Amino acid sequence: MTRMENVPLYSSRIIKTYVEYLKEYYPEVDIVPILEYAEMRAYDLEDQGHWFSQRQIDRFHEALVEKLDNPNISRDAGRYAMSSKASSILRQYATGFMTIGSAYSLGQKIAANISRATTFKTRNLGDNKIELTSTPKQGVHEKPYQCENRIGQLEALAKVFTKKYANVEHPTCIHKGGDCCRYIISWEKTPSLSWKLVRNYSLLLSILVSVVLFFVLPPMYWTVLIFLCGFFTMVFSSYSDHLEKKELANTIKTQGDAAKDLLDEMNIRYNDALLIQEIGQASSTILNIDKLINTVVSIMEKRMDFDRGMIMLANEKKTRLTYIAGYGYSKEQEELLQQTKFHLDKSDSKGTFVLAFKEQRPFLVNDISEIEKDLSERSQEFAKQIGGQ
Repeated sequence: MTRMENVPLYSSRIIKTYVEYLKEYYPEVDIVPILEYAEMRAYDLEDQGHWFSQRQIDRFHEALVEKLDNPNISRDAGRYAMSSKASSILRQYATGFMTIGSAYSLGQKIAANISRATTFKTRNLGDNKIELTSTPKQGVHEKPYQCENRIGQLEALAKVFTKKYANVEHPTCIHKGGDCCRYIISWEKTPSLSWKLVRNYSLLLSILVSVVLFFVLPPMYWTVLIFLCGFFTMVFSSYSDHLEKKELANTIKTQGDAAKDLLDEMNIRYNDALLIQEIGQASSTILNIDKLINTVVSIMEKRMDFDRGMIMLANEKKTRLTYIAGYGYSKEQEELLQQTKFHLDKSDSKGTFVLAFKEQRPFLVNDISEIEKDLSERSQEFAKQIGGQ
């Protein structure tokens, strides 16, 4: 194993896109064991600032291939990037540019937000064609499936603007003896650009025809010809302007959606910061334990985006975990919580509360059915009684 294999190189948003793609097209696949094999945690995927190593990415792909009979899974997941909620991956950055050409031209800036493994460079080859090269950094050994995933993302980027995938050629590849991966990307011209060409050609043709026929047609007919040429040129020009404004309006709308997502993220971070600050202030000023715990619960309810929450403490011998305070529970559910104690002295206990206490780390459980096999019958019944999902 090389030293670089354990260095965080790839944004969690890449794997988040895979997971969303699986939920959409392969709902029968259990993603939990795949993440466990890759040494990834579900809550890591929710953190856009988390990065995974080459080893983790490779293990994820290895486990995924064993589960699926789809040799194109990496490319398909890359294409799905534009539909994914995680994307964010491309959409938030791509829509910052007003044209598809500028989005591809500044591809290295987009790529830097999702991968630290390679250096990207772009070169314009025409109005609707661009060259992108990806050179691995020293010590990084990407795999062929990562090329396929990148091709899928490059194809999907054009879809934001044209509603169609770009055409991506891959003439040079590091896995076929090349010193870098080179991609030639071309895309269909937008309708507004096509109609602008029609307008320009019609204007040029009108001028040429008018000059030639000036010496042939009578003045009256020539005047009518000039009027018709001017009229059709204006129609083509107006229609191309209309299409361009419509395309810009769609781009601005997408930018607005991305901005809303970023504002929501900022609000979450702001509340997180206030949560820590207010709990810190309470801890330093309130000496009564019961009052402190109730204050912390109130802060949790105010600052965290969860409809329920609780605090549990261990007894002095650290053999039992007991409910102390919470919010969002009915009177009956709270009575049940107060009567329930979790054993910390059983080595075979795999309950989430017990593991969180013993390992001192967070767990994210989106669906209790994902961890049912690790819960005792008593714990499963308890989860149902408190309405946990």
